[in-house]
This record gives sequence, structure tokens and C-alpha cells, in this order.
Amino acid sequence: MFDAHIAYFVWLIGGFVLCAAETLAPGAFLIWIGGAALIVGAVDFFWPMEFTLQLLVFAVLAAALILVGRRVYGSLERSSPPPSLSRAQALIGKEFFLDQPIERGYGAIRVGDSVWRVAGVDTAAGVKVRVIAVEDGSMLRVERA
Repeated sequence: MFDAHIAYFVWLIGGFVLCAAETLAPGAFLIWIGGAALIVGAVDFFWPMEFTLQLLVFAVLAAALILVGRRVYGSLERSSPPPSLSRAQALIGKEFFLDQPIERGYGAIRVGDSVWRVAGVDTAAGVKVRVIAVEDGSMLRVERA
């Protein structure tokens, strides 16, 4: 099938092509298959192997590298918290003082240099409240802290 002197070039070129393809279709999957092809090409360069052995080594390396990659990238995904959907969602659970009293169900709090509209039970200005939900995209539902 392949001449033993040319086969390692095929593995090396294929490995580089797969690694480059990872930049076009990121997902941390092709890089491991490309890495397996590069390893087979490098091993075949120094210790020529028969083509069937090359395929077997490639299959084992690809499977092993994909499992290692999934484990490494999977642990990174589990360790970081999911990003907030919006600035308003990030305020849930935080406590603030009412900037304007809640009258007839609506008032305002100051967060940094911005003012947020809040909804809740009528409460005097200066009282500490906790954000419990986001309504209508940017209005915060609060309760007394």
C-alpha cells in the first residue's frame, strides 16, 4: 500500500492538517486526532512500522488522547461557574439600600453609578433590601434584608 519511507510524511502532513482544522472548527476534538497522527508519523520516522501497525497505533493513540482531552477540558468546564445572563441577573442575592422609597410597589436602588428600578412591598428609603428576581428584563424584585 504505502512505501515505508513515504508513510511518515503522510502521517505528519495529516496531523498538521487536522491540528490546523481545529482553528476553523474549534471544539478540542480534531487536535487530539491530529496529535495522534503526528506521534505516529514521528515514531514511524525513527522506527519504521508496517501500515497495519501504524493504523493500530493511531487508533489507540487517538482514543487515548481524546479521553485525556475530554477529561482535561471537562474538568475546566465543571470548575468555572456559568456566566451570568445579564447584569441584572448578576445582582440576584445581593443586598442594597433603597435610594428611593418603594411606593405603590415601585422604587429605586443605586448600584455603583447606575439607578435600578425595583418592585416590592412599600418600604421607606434607606432600608436594606435583597434582590430576589429580575422581572421584565431589567426591573429587580426585592425583599427586606
